[in-house]
This record gives sequence, C-alpha cells and structure tokens, in this order.
Amino acid sequence: MHFTNHLRNVIKQLQKTISHEQNIVTCDRLRISVRGGAGGSGIARYNGTGGAGGSVYFVARPEIAFKDIPKALGGTLETRVLVAKAAPGTSSTQTKLIGDKGRDLIVNVPLGVELVNEENNVLLGRCNRVHQKLLVARGGDGASVVNGYKPGKGENFVLSVHLKLRPNVGLVGFPNAGKSTLLKAFIPRKEVKTAPYPFTTLEPQIGFWKPKKQSVADDPFTLTIADLPGLIEGASRNRGKGHHFLKHLEYCGILLLVIDVNGFQLKASFDEPYRTALETIALLNIELENYDKELVKKPAVVLLNKMDIAKDPQEAEQLKERLLEKRWYDSLPREMRPKMPLRFRSAILASAKKQDINELKTALAQIHHDTNPLDAPKDVRTRQQKLLV
Repeated sequence: MHFTNHLRNVIKQLQKTISHEQNIVTCDRLRISVRGGAGGSGIARYNGTGGAGGSVYFVARPEIAFKDIPKALGGTLETRVLVAKAAPGTSSTQTKLIGDKGRDLIVNVPLGVELVNEENNVLLGRCNRVHQKLLVARGGDGASVVNGYKPGKGENFVLSVHLKLRPNVGLVGFPNAGKSTLLKAFIPRKEVKTAPYPFTTLEPQIGFWKPKKQSVADDPFTLTIADLPGLIEGASRNRGKGHHFLKHLEYCGILLLVIDVNGFQLKASFDEPYRTALETIALLNIELENYDKELVKKPAVVLLNKMDIAKDPQEAEQLKERLLEKRWYDSLPREMRPKMPLRFRSAILASAKKQDINELKTALAQIHHDTNPLDAPKDVRTRQQKLLV
C-alpha cells in the first residue's frame, strides 16, 4: 500500500507540473526579470533610517503547475520576460524616523525546476524539496549613517526558470526513428502523433506504462517514459534546439536509444549524409557526451527498430551482437568514435509499429529493478535469485 500511494503521488505530481491533458510539455522555460525593492530614504539631521527593500524569494510547492507561474506574475506563457518585483522600503519621516521594510515577493514554483542567472549562466538553485525557500534577489539597504544616507538599490537581473523532466526512461534518437510509435506501443490508449516524416514530435511528451500482469500481492510498478523530439548532428551545440531537449535527459534513469535499423538521412540531398545504424548510434553517443558527460554514465539500452522492413535482417543480428561488446565502435572512422562510449545493458531487435516489444519491456523492468529494487515487480525482482538457487 505504501508503494501504491507513493507511485500515485509521483504520477499526480508530474501530471500537475506539466498540466496538459495529453502530458505534452508545451513550455519548459520562462524568463523572469527579478528585482529586489530599493531601500527607503533617511533623514540625516534626525538620524532617521530608511526601511530596507523587500527581497524576491522562490518557493517550491507541490500543487503548483508550471503554467501557474506567469499567471501569478500577471503574464502568460507567451510573455517574453515576466517581472517579479518586491516592494521598496518606506522612507524615514519626522513623525516616524525608522522606515518600514518593503514587503517580500514570494514566487511559487513547481518542484524540480532550476533557476539560472542569464547574465552569467550560473545555477542559482534547484527547487527539489517541498516548501524549499530560495532567496533570489535581495532588497537594498535603507539609508542610514552606515551608508552615508544613500539608500541601496535592490538586486536586479533576468533569470530563467527551467522545467526538467525526471522520467524513468528517456527516448533518444534521430528524427523518424520511431520514438513516438514506440511510446504508442507501450501505451496503446495514449494519443500520440505519428507520421512517416521527420520531426513529427515537436515537444516532449510523457507516458505512464504499467505492466498488465500485476497481482494484488505484487508491488506496483510504473515507468514514466519521455518521448523527446528527434536530435540532429550538432545538437550538443544547440543546433535544432538541442539543449532544449537534451536537458530532459539529465535526471532520467535509463537511456533508450531508438535506431532505425536501415540507417538515417535527414533529407534526400547531397548536403545531408546517409548514416548507417552503427554510425547513428555513435553520433548520438557523441552528442550526449558533448552535452553532459554524466549522461553517458547512465544505464543504456539500444533498440534497433523497424525490423518489419529491415533490408538485411542478418546484418541487423550481427549489429545487435556487436553492440554488446565493449569496443562496439572499433570499425568506425576515428572521427566518429565517441570518447566515452556507452555500455549497453541490452541490444534489442524489434518493430514498434507491430508492437513487438516484449523483450524490451523485460529489459527495462530488469534495469529499473537494478537501480530501484523496491519499485520493481516481485517476479522481476526474484528472477535472478531463482537462477542462483
């Protein structure tokens, strides 16, 4: 029962944060001009002290959706730069020599967002704990003898609020590899747009997969799967908004590389080279390590998709075996070899279109068990123990 409630709360929290009926992330970044309040003026001849300006705080709240942030600041998701301004301190008067402190501004944000100062690209904080309170922009000091009766200005800069997904599984691949079709295979009832052309998926979307065979005695087991828009070569340099999508892999538990077994070419032109399935895997590996070296340390699975239309099934079988080797990249040109190669826990041949993914489901459940043993179903959790008896 404990795990049932925990999983239910996790799913509800993620759905609340995204706040979209189809669990599509339509906006994952907001720009906010944060301004601490100015300090109040003083009266030197009476030793009157101005009040300090209010400060701007960000507080993590579990009931807040990402789209609630601009509403609270009087804007919308489309507002170019929102404004969060604390109140100034009141000035000293002859009847009240000590001015009042300006009112602080509290900006409520969802759990899991990150705050980045755009001026110097410094991470100000991660809102990971419920009711965590972060001081973002400090108010100015009130005028007093200490500062020569010159009231201080509040801190003022533009920050970005980043929503980063925390899926159990992150789907990674070039355009038209079949990622959305795979998500549909996991969750047939989910509405997922699929089409035979690149860039069908324009925004990240989340699906919740729960195995059918779960008895009352089993611990609940649910995987959140993030379908990200297709990457292209140069994504780690932000080509094709690569950073916009790669950031959602930072907290994922398992990388699932979805590869067209027949290779990939972005468009039929001399400007875009054709890449084999092996080259595609190596290039994705390079993009991941260039963006964040921690990504390639995550558990990884490679799915060689579209086996129903494979040009050479025997070659696909050979590639599958090669990918399980430590130096799977040795046959590639030196410039295509990753510096930090992924170590694949499993390589699987399948057809997402035919929903032939039982082997993949088993592999993901097993890896999830290895990293989260208390969340996996009992049959998966005890399989290895039975083999050792």
